[in-house]
Amino acid sequence: MQENKILLKNYVYPIIILTKCFTDMFNNPNSYVEMNPSMHIDRNGNVKILVRTINYKKFNNGSFVVFELISDSIYYQLSGKIDGKVLLDIDNYKISEVTRENELTTYFAYWSGMEDIRFIDSDSILVTIPEYNEKGNPCIFYAKIEESIVHSFQECKPNAIVEKNWMPFFDKDGEPLVIYSLNPFLIKKVKEDIFTEINISTDELKLLENYHGSTNGIPYSNNEYLFLIHINKNITYHRWLIFNIETSQIRVSGTFVFFRHSFIEFPVSLCKFNERIFISLGVNDEKAFIIETDFMKINDHFLE
Repeated sequence: MQENKILLKNYVYPIIILTKCFTDMFNNPNSYVEMNPSMHIDRNGNVKILVRTINYKKFNNGSFVVFELISDSIYYQLSGKIDGKVLLDIDNYKISEVTRENELTTYFAYWSGMEDIRFIDSDSILVTIPEYNEKGNPCIFYAKIEESIVHSFQECKPNAIVEKNWMPFFDKDGEPLVIYSLNPFLIKKVKEDIFTEINISTDELKLLENYHGSTNGIPYSNNEYLFLIHINKNITYHRWLIFNIETSQIRVSGTFVFFRHSFIEFPVSLCKFNERIFISLGVNDEKAFIIETDFMKINDHFLE
């Protein structure tokens, strides 16, 4: 299989919002850019999209420029509704800036603001916030979101080192858990420092080597959850991961990319509505998309 196989897409929805302008540290006009959106769709078709915007730029040679004294991250919420087979009408969704209430103690961190939010359900999220960590490390917090207000933050263990990219899903009793790491394959409770290691074959572990989390899991079939994982090499490559919460068996797809000429692709959310599958995706840390596909196209990646 060629590593540049491209995911077959039904639709690509760009997310374009009016972002904040500022005069940067070089005394030039500048503005925040959209990246790494998060998405949730409830059973009634109510859609929430959280769009992260940033004041820095990355390049395909690995370098980056921060245009102010520290990196800053500002989120906006788009809210609307999806119905049947109608296309997402993102341009007409209601938009508001996301604010924080009932915050924890704030420390100095070079990376300011909320990062890479993942929905647990429609009003519960996991969010990375370096400035809530005494050492300024990226760490994960549980919080509630109502309207466009994030509040009731609770730290998730462990948090002494860098913690990012946990992948939430629900067990058979409806308890939220996360895939904490892929090699070794560790499951943990959302807030507690309680781990379960899943024994998988050496061949499967080899496939997962150096891969890490991207998205939450969505129901696939017969006690199975579907996730997206990725690895950063010269560009970003992805695999589908299927995890059976009853038998603890996993299946891993072949590799693919979303776009032929991108160098960073960061999927944050998977959503299922009827038979439609939506992926929220940041590209090159300067673009935000929603990708629509379906299970038939996803299944093709397991047949190679």
